[in-house]
Amino acid sequence: MVNVAELFSLKGKVVAATGATGYLCQNFIEACAQSGADIAAIDMKGTEEKLEALAERIHKDYGVQVKCYTADNSSEEDVKSVAEAIKADFGKVDGLINSAGINIHGKVEDYTAEDYNRLMQINVTGTFVMCKHFGAIMCQQKFGSIVNIASFGGTIINKPPRTMSGYCTSKAAVLHMTRAVAGEFGASNVRCNSVSPGFLEHGMSHVKNFVQLSDPSIQQDTLNNTPMHRVGAPHELAGAVVYLLSDASTFTTGIDIIIDGGYQVW
Repeated sequence: MVNVAELFSLKGKVVAATGATGYLCQNFIEACAQSGADIAAIDMKGTEEKLEALAERIHKDYGVQVKCYTADNSSEEDVKSVAEAIKADFGKVDGLINSAGINIHGKVEDYTAEDYNRLMQINVTGTFVMCKHFGAIMCQQKFGSIVNIASFGGTIINKPPRTMSGYCTSKAAVLHMTRAVAGEFGASNVRCNSVSPGFLEHGMSHVKNFVQLSDPSIQQDTLNNTPMHRVGAPHELAGAVVYLLSDASTFTTGIDIIIDGGYQVW
């Protein structure tokens, strides 16, 4: 039998990640570096100092190669250029983490068309063009793994007053996009899966964000409706991301891993 522990190693792999300086993606990048991957860290223009600081820390702590790139993921030209630059710099791209995204809270009547368009442009179109251009490189290589960061809000809708229908709609699109990409790229030995976080201690699904601490009972209701009666931490998502990027998951494609403390059980 093959060595199972070695299957989870990312040593010798190149992993690109969008939204690199974000709360979740920093943890994903560190987990990949711990597993031996070289990193292409991508974020929007204006994050250069944060990117450089992240790259310096990851290289110092884990000895892997880290290069920084800026791109607007809603601009197809930007995405195409950065994909080509990373391929030129590293010679290949083994994995892609699509973690760039935004959230806008509000009721249906509160959303404007501009709000919806912005959510779709970044969360959906941005994810799509990343899959398209990095996927093209992977299909040419005949190997690769894409991990889209979706949300449990793409499967269920949050109960009022924790409303964010636009965000939920965008993440539902990411889930179906993941399956579509998996179906098209599978013959080229390129996989596409997603990870859907539940409520977390910080970040876009941070429970306290819904009410700005104004009504603690709403926070408690969220915990009461979670079988584990707590929120999650980034390291509890990182293992799934590493698994999906690793050779331990080479027959896994088109799935979503929901990590929500059992919130959808009830």
